[in-house]
Amino acid sequence: MGRFDLSKGDRFDLKKSEGLSKLEVVLGWASGADLDASAFLLGNDGLIGDDADFVFYGSKNREKPFSRDEHGNQNNWKKMTRPMSADGSVMGSLDDRDGGEGELMTVDLSKVGPKVCEIAFCVTVYDEGKTFGDVVDPYITIINAETGDELCRYDLKEQFTNQTAVVAGYLLVDDSGEWQFEARSEAYEGGLEALINVFAG
Repeated sequence: MGRFDLSKGDRFDLKKSEGLSKLEVVLGWASGADLDASAFLLGNDGLIGDDADFVFYGSKNREKPFSRDEHGNQNNWKKMTRPMSADGSVMGSLDDRDGGEGELMTVDLSKVGPKVCEIAFCVTVYDEGKTFGDVVDPYITIINAETGDELCRYDLKEQFTNQTAVVAGYLLVDDSGEWQFEARSEAYEGGLEALINVFAG
């Protein structure tokens, strides 16, 4: 199965009938700035229902509980563990401050809570003074986690000169429980705080 290259507004079906439930979501770029990936699990009102439904590097809900013996302090704990959504369906990327060129999130569609209608995948510029106008070749790609096959990819080709936060795409679920990925390019000034204002109300 070949990869589908998407344009803005295109949707790609993720069929349960094909046994597809575990995904990798990669938000990547070639160079230009350090970016952080995040996800918001949204209800039918377009807002998160719980603080832990905002999955980002500073999340307090993580794959392992804090242990002073193992982690030493809270900062080390956040560096060593992945952020996780309240229902355990979305795992964020490890906090990387080395200027890497991609961040990996994982999604288990079978674990998504019944009140979640869509999942927004976002990237924000971490480097002070830089915007998405400095970022070279940003993209989002969806991968079948069990086979490693790249299912679809969306290259964000817009020039966001002043914006520091972008919603790259959404996973959407219908009434029958079938999922789709929709390519978007919704850009905001104000970084992570701007996204919180949109999705946390």
